[in-house]
Amino acid sequence: MSKQSKIMVRLKSISFLIFVIILFLGCKIKSNKVNSVENLHNNSFKLGSEVLIDEHLDLLVGKRVGIITNSTGILSNGKQLYETLLEKGIMVVRIFTPEHGFGANDDYSLKLSVPVTPLYKQNNHLTSDNLNNIDVLIFDIQDLGVRYYTYISTLYYTMIDACNNKKEYIICDRPSIASLTYIDGFMLEKDYESFVGAVPVPVMYGMTAGELAQFLKDQIPDNNNFNLKVIAMKGYTRQTNYESLKLPWVKPSPSIINLTSARLYPALCFLEGVNISVGRGTDNPFQVFGAPNLNTEDILTELEKSNLKGVSFSLCSFTPYKKISSYDPEYMNKECNGISLKITDLMNYEPVKVNILILIALKKHFADFKWTKNNFIDKLAGTDRLRKMIDNGSSFEDIVGSYQEELKKFNQLRAKYLLYN
Repeated sequence: MSKQSKIMVRLKSISFLIFVIILFLGCKIKSNKVNSVENLHNNSFKLGSEVLIDEHLDLLVGKRVGIITNSTGILSNGKQLYETLLEKGIMVVRIFTPEHGFGANDDYSLKLSVPVTPLYKQNNHLTSDNLNNIDVLIFDIQDLGVRYYTYISTLYYTMIDACNNKKEYIICDRPSIASLTYIDGFMLEKDYESFVGAVPVPVMYGMTAGELAQFLKDQIPDNNNFNLKVIAMKGYTRQTNYESLKLPWVKPSPSIINLTSARLYPALCFLEGVNISVGRGTDNPFQVFGAPNLNTEDILTELEKSNLKGVSFSLCSFTPYKKISSYDPEYMNKECNGISLKITDLMNYEPVKVNILILIALKKHFADFKWTKNNFIDKLAGTDRLRKMIDNGSSFEDIVGSYQEELKKFNQLRAKYLLYN
């Protein structure tokens, strides 16, 4: 073979090798693209309401439907669930709204294309008359994962009503704003049951509405024939961050105006039981607390030396200047010396402990401190033990330690109702 022929053979061999490598890489890239698309599809997020519409509409066809909802009952595209169901030909015959009404603004006179019944105006329960022409109820409301936020009381009450009246009940699950790995606070004691404490769980229970509903079913007597269905979300885990879902924000109640207020709410709501403003009537509700003559420097020092993780505190002043509900906010039109809260690490943020610590600091450094509204704090805490321990000068560690055993028992019970890993 001539030298030129040998060179040609080598070039052909090299060309063939390059071709094989390119072909292999092309297949690899294509395979990766397919896997990426499949993974994206498998992990794509769907609200419970969207799963209901896309996969389980047969549960509603030919039935008269009542929806327990407010303006938070929206799909990812911002459209209301009831509107979408009507467009699909489903007979939505009535909407039942929780506290604060459909628009979450304490307006109970709002007219929609479907008749509206405000449950808050009838003892927060469904009546037999309400249910006469309804076959199935749907619950779709954004909650905050906190026992005293009354939408879970509405869930529990209406589940009981549906069970007693032999009506089907469907929960469209929604993502939790609170961390689903965080459980904290006193368990509700029977003597302190109320609308802000109807559900036998800790202050923060680490469950979605759908998971909680499964737990609550077992709390209802004679529930054997209760037809409860939970429509779980897709592409959701206990670690899913609410912001990552990029859902349209709709305020769930007058003072929960944004995600910051929603997350700080359980760190300040106990203060609704003392003579302190929590920023209602300002542009930062549930992000600040204060009073006109509050010694904020000493309180700030007390809070900072605790070294609580996930939250920081700073001095501020604010004036509640607007009425956002049927009553004037605390210290209306009075400048308050205040402290502002900021979440610095959501995964380590423990709002119930923050709340307890603030109460201890106020009791110690606020000369005018007093419990208000007939010890409303007991209903919020679900017990009188918190108030009594603070009055007796118990330490933060003793108070938190006092409910750990009951928390442990609940956590073990809770495990069998969880829907998401």
